[in-house]
Amino acid sequence: MNRILIRLKRLIKRFLKVKAATRQAPTTRARSKVYKHLMLILAACLIAFMYPAEDLMRPLDFPRKGEFARKNIIADLELRIIKSDDELRDEREAAADAVPTIIDYDTELVDSTLEKFDRFMDKADAAVQFIHGVAEISEDTSGQREQLIDSLVESISLKFPAIPPQAVNALIASGSVNHAQSVIRSILKDEIYFSGVLPDRSFLPDVKNESTVIRIGKREAFMVRDKLLDLPRAYVSFLASLNNRFLIDSFNVDAYYEIGRHFIIPNLAVNIGEIESRREYAMSEVPEISEVVSIGDVVVRANSKVTARQEKILEEMYRQREALTEQGSWFQPLVPVLARLVLILASFLVLYIYLYHFRNEIYRSNPKLLALFFIYGLELLFIFFIGVKWSLSLYLYPIAIFSILITVLFDAEVGTFNSFILALLLGILHRFNFPIALVTILVGVAASFSAQRVRHRSEFFKAILYLLVTYTFLILLLESFKLSPSEKMLNLLGFGWVNAALSPLLAMGILPVFESLFGFTTDITLLELSDLNNPLLKRLSIEAPGTYHHSLLVGNLSEAAAKTIDANPLLTRVGAYYHDIGKIEIPEYFVENQLGIKSKHDSLTPTMSSIILASHLKKGRALGEEADLPDEVLNFIEEHHGTMTMSYFLNKAKEMGIENPPIEEFQYPGPKPQTRETAIAMLADSVEAASRTLDDPKPARIRNLVQNIINDRFQSGELEECPLTLKDLAQIRESFVQILIGVFHHRIEYPEKEEEK
Repeated sequence: MNRILIRLKRLIKRFLKVKAATRQAPTTRARSKVYKHLMLILAACLIAFMYPAEDLMRPLDFPRKGEFARKNIIADLELRIIKSDDELRDEREAAADAVPTIIDYDTELVDSTLEKFDRFMDKADAAVQFIHGVAEISEDTSGQREQLIDSLVESISLKFPAIPPQAVNALIASGSVNHAQSVIRSILKDEIYFSGVLPDRSFLPDVKNESTVIRIGKREAFMVRDKLLDLPRAYVSFLASLNNRFLIDSFNVDAYYEIGRHFIIPNLAVNIGEIESRREYAMSEVPEISEVVSIGDVVVRANSKVTARQEKILEEMYRQREALTEQGSWFQPLVPVLARLVLILASFLVLYIYLYHFRNEIYRSNPKLLALFFIYGLELLFIFFIGVKWSLSLYLYPIAIFSILITVLFDAEVGTFNSFILALLLGILHRFNFPIALVTILVGVAASFSAQRVRHRSEFFKAILYLLVTYTFLILLLESFKLSPSEKMLNLLGFGWVNAALSPLLAMGILPVFESLFGFTTDITLLELSDLNNPLLKRLSIEAPGTYHHSLLVGNLSEAAAKTIDANPLLTRVGAYYHDIGKIEIPEYFVENQLGIKSKHDSLTPTMSSIILASHLKKGRALGEEADLPDEVLNFIEEHHGTMTMSYFLNKAKEMGIENPPIEEFQYPGPKPQTRETAIAMLADSVEAASRTLDDPKPARIRNLVQNIINDRFQSGELEECPLTLKDLAQIRESFVQILIGVFHHRIEYPEKEEEK
């Protein structure tokens, strides 16, 4: 999987034509200049027209919500403030929610039920009268009376099967049918059917309004939803009423309950159609206009904070002005847009001028400019969402991410200057908001200063400390001018501290993306590669130990020389570590790995030997790409021999009788060193190898050897494509001499200890 990702990254870099800085030679081609200018224009247009969209046509003298008006703003037109879609939707939903639940009351069902109850009671009363009549005609025993009651109960139960026979029997036996009818009918009519009975409360719609309307014919009665009865509640209410009556009038409660509960029948029905009709009508009655502002009304008074309502009035005022302007001239509405575009173009032109005159190596590199614009776009995207979409605090803008990325990828000077350009852009985009520009400058400078020498990823925590101090100072200063209350100031301090803690960590996470895609090699990457436990270096130490130790010594020589001429010592040392990794494939063909055994070149022709020696450059490049080494390091592999001639094998060919052998067959493929760092590595490689041939490495002989090698490389033209000066070469020579003298210093010869006799 890792190999697939590495190959994908290489393909993207080839598509973007990204090369290491050392291979990005100055170019004056017309196409390159066109791309450079197109990037400038495209970036300015995208920012001008897309960030932020709602402020694009807004005049500067119209303050936004939360800002203070500089003067009285008076309506010069009659304004009808139309509600926004969200407001209109919310009000319509509120109006619809205010509609109560509509329930229809079935009076016919109630009347028929009570009539049925009366018929039942009439039957029971007739049975009681019949029993009394029989008792008066003949003397009756208790057994005959019970048989008669049972037969009458059976007769009534056939007509009213739902009522338990036990309850009918108890009613007839008590002989108080009229009393039972009076009590039960009163409760049914005046309490149970007063508001009606629902089949089940689950039939009620799930709405916010707790009120209900019960429609009884043409009359409507309002009732709270909790007071509505369904069958279980109606039974409980009926029994409770019977118990209350029993306290003042003794009777058989169980018999009355068993009779009366069977005449409780649901007579309420939810009218969904009527509810929806009333909801639609309520929503249609919500007006679209929230208010009307007359000519001459003061919209915002001077030195007062703009509210959300006032901001809407100002926006409507400008829309009407814009409409009147469009009727007069088509060009007038475009003036604010063009003005913004011109200001943004001017800001980026200032950046281009600075890079052209002071950092020309960045200006010449289109991929580096593209990376710079990508960082601008990423930062503006963050601020757009945080500040415009989510309307969060200014102190949550991740400005430090922008400055840290540019500082680590380029340097502190470029990071600081771009912080000023970003402040200028944000000031323009946010309607010349001074606090935004001030915060951007101070936070950006602090972030650039704290990240100027990041040699380890843990040093990002130092940036957190600097940013914490900066945000604390800024918030206390700016909010004191605004006379903000202490509670608000504490909240803002929390925002600033969260931003200070998260921004460097996010920058650390984003950094590898720009390193990989745009050919940057930061000190962090180089330090990771300088670890001798790197798999490639470990393999070199095992498979080619002589080459490994040679590379370490070349690294020490190169680093010391780079420090003396103010080159990049870390890059030089790391490049020297990896410059000979191509020898891993065939280590036995190189003298430092032969360990005294017979050379394999003795059985080869000089031409074949030269091909084998030159092949370690191509193989080293392939191994480096497979291990995802940055291009800045891979260039050391290809350039550390330049186009030097392998004079040993050339002379060997001549000794074998080959007349005028072609020199190009005995030359390394190059290219020649393009930078001071690769040139130092070339010289250190030659000096270290040659120093091993000295029989008596005295300081004078070491100095002569180093001088001769430097002179040879200079006179052969190997250093003509790198920016080394004669002064640099002199300083490099002295640094090499000092290191080699330390390596080959003489030790004190101790006298041998005489053996005791």
